[in-house]
Amino acid sequence: MSEKLSPILTRKMLMLVTACATVVALVLIALPLVAGEPGKKWPDIVLFLGRFHMLVLHIPIGVFVLLLFQELAAMVLRRDDLRPSRFALALGMISAVVAALAGFLLYHGSGDDYARNELAERHLWAGMAFAVAAIATWLARLWADALGANPRWYRLIFFTTFGIMTFAGHDGASMTHGRDYLTQYAPEWLRGMLSTEKKSAEPEVVKPPDPVVYSEIIAPILERRCVSCHNAEKSKGHYRMDTYELLVKGGLEGAGLKPGNAAESYIIKLIELPLDDDMHMPPDGKSQVTAAELRVLRWWIDQGADPAKKLSESNATADINAALKEIAGQKQPVVPANDE
Repeated sequence: MSEKLSPILTRKMLMLVTACATVVALVLIALPLVAGEPGKKWPDIVLFLGRFHMLVLHIPIGVFVLLLFQELAAMVLRRDDLRPSRFALALGMISAVVAALAGFLLYHGSGDDYARNELAERHLWAGMAFAVAAIATWLARLWADALGANPRWYRLIFFTTFGIMTFAGHDGASMTHGRDYLTQYAPEWLRGMLSTEKKSAEPEVVKPPDPVVYSEIIAPILERRCVSCHNAEKSKGHYRMDTYELLVKGGLEGAGLKPGNAAESYIIKLIELPLDDDMHMPPDGKSQVTAAELRVLRWWIDQGADPAKKLSESNATADINAALKEIAGQKQPVVPANDE
């Protein structure tokens, strides 16, 4: 190795840069270990800085995708002049570190259940691993160039880094958009191939003639329209709707619903807002609550939002029966109407 590796990088400088980069990598690994369990309230500045994660994270993704095409072109065409520059690798590394640090602050600054689910924790560690791997990639390239060595080891580290980034990005997209974001509007045959849900080999179970209203009518409506954005992995407004208790509890705006009073229930108010209103739920572009589903939701809440009542025990009017029939696609009433 020559004493002077480039017009600005000497042998001593390379050793110093390697030492500094290694310290940064060790800090990234240590941060989640010393931060303790998430959930405690951190200063607001932590969450303020953490929310820049959603802005910064796209920079390393874009840079590394470009670097991937450059590396593949250099390998296929056997042209070293097509290889990514060390500056581009440094940009990818720095942006990956900044994105990982912002993600760490977002994870620990939230102070709520959003930060305690398995997917969020896995995404945090994957992001930290990506940042560390990006540092290793940059250092490997510096040393390979300095030593005039075969770039295969650098490329092995680079492709590993790209794979970690892809894994971390997938988890991040699942948290932001829900697991079905990619497949929701895909053709049926393709949706089946891409779906990550386990398929049951057992025949479909016939629903009982007298279902429990919440678990077999209301919960499926919420699952179709709301739960993709309000669940254990992603809780917009700190509001989860995947269990009865959390549905009633609500989120940042208070109680989710008021048993016995649909008109004053928060979820009904949001559903009934105009579609172009920023507060309308589900958001424009998402699968919307139908008129029949809204009638059933209002009826269930006005009836007391009981999680255990069966349909036969509820005051199902002719209008509600018609709505239930429309939802279920049945040709006959579910139970005899009670118009009292």
